[in-house]
Amino acid sequence: METISLIEHDLLSIVSERTKGQKALSSEHSSALARLEKYFPAKTFTWAHNSVKFSQYCGVISLGNISLEILPKIYGKETEPGACRNALIKMLFKAKRLKAQKSGSANIALQKYSLLDVFIIHFCNQLRTELMQGMIRHYVEKAENLMVLRGRIRMGKQFKYNLAHKERLYCQYDELSDDNVHNQTIKYVLKILMKFVKGVDARKQVTELLMRFDKISDTEIDLQTIDNLRFDHTNCRYEPIFKQCRWFLEGLHPDVLVGNNSCITLLFDMNRLFESYVANILRKLAWTNGIRMQEQKPQKYMIRRGDNDNQIFLMKPDMTFHDQDNNLLAIADAKWKLLDTRDKKLGISQSDLYQMAAYATRYGINKLALVYPKQQWLQDTIELQIQNSFSKIKIIPIDVINDSKINIS
Repeated sequence: METISLIEHDLLSIVSERTKGQKALSSEHSSALARLEKYFPAKTFTWAHNSVKFSQYCGVISLGNISLEILPKIYGKETEPGACRNALIKMLFKAKRLKAQKSGSANIALQKYSLLDVFIIHFCNQLRTELMQGMIRHYVEKAENLMVLRGRIRMGKQFKYNLAHKERLYCQYDELSDDNVHNQTIKYVLKILMKFVKGVDARKQVTELLMRFDKISDTEIDLQTIDNLRFDHTNCRYEPIFKQCRWFLEGLHPDVLVGNNSCITLLFDMNRLFESYVANILRKLAWTNGIRMQEQKPQKYMIRRGDNDNQIFLMKPDMTFHDQDNNLLAIADAKWKLLDTRDKKLGISQSDLYQMAAYATRYGINKLALVYPKQQWLQDTIELQIQNSFSKIKIIPIDVINDSKINIS
């Protein structure tokens, strides 16, 4: 499978006949992308004349024999797809969209692969870790003729089959089996992933795992099957595995074909990803300073209607910071947007500032922050003063390449 790497907001040309290695889509691939559009969030991409432009959704769109790798725009690394890929993978780990290995080296090693292979290898690594502690096994009821008693005797069957064979016992018993819907689901997903792997390492890992599931029945699995799976103390450690299984199946679109190949989409909204990424970083910084951070809490309504006393316009700050007595100290929102210090208004959305002003009023707080990715025209923290109040809004840039040097004081 050939991979085309592009940066969010890039234009990708559409040509009638595409040559191998050309950074463009053929008319066949663009038609498949158009059929996929109904599965995407609104404005994931927009069409232009003989081209398509991708927005803030980054990840993988596999169109048959071509895989589109949409990467975040990282300041100073726009011409280096590898660096942008590394930054995205790092953000996915810190935002807990990908589960970190016990050894950090495993995460670093992932960064040399295509994004699709990264997701597949990550899944294989997590699955292998759980399999080391044992495959999921369920008790299944069996009934058969045996030479020794096992379980209990089925008297009706005993008289029917064994009147002439006194040495046999028709028994019914429970036996632990690997062949159950949980393992059938994993095998089904592994077989799907085998169709999309690109690199030798990823293919090898999927192949080895499929061998572990060789004796498991082949069963077609859908999202409803996964949603109906039950977990208890014996298999709850596998729940993250099945969340990934659902993610892969949800992104699979077998009804959209390019040639004989189906399509798969695995995308992340950079706005939400950046919000989770920033929250993870600031939570740790707050903890080291004896401060507790909450996400999307406390929620408060902004307006109360005078005619019926109903509360409307619920407010949910991205992050709030509290002292040990639970007093609110500050509020912060994260925004995956481009700013420009050369602009009088810095390029900040007016609605974002109104939101900060509303927080200040409703929550009675003077310390607020808007966190953005560090970029060419936003290198240093900027402080804004809300007129006729004591409330200040800090504009804080975070370097997603080197986030260890963040200063939020």
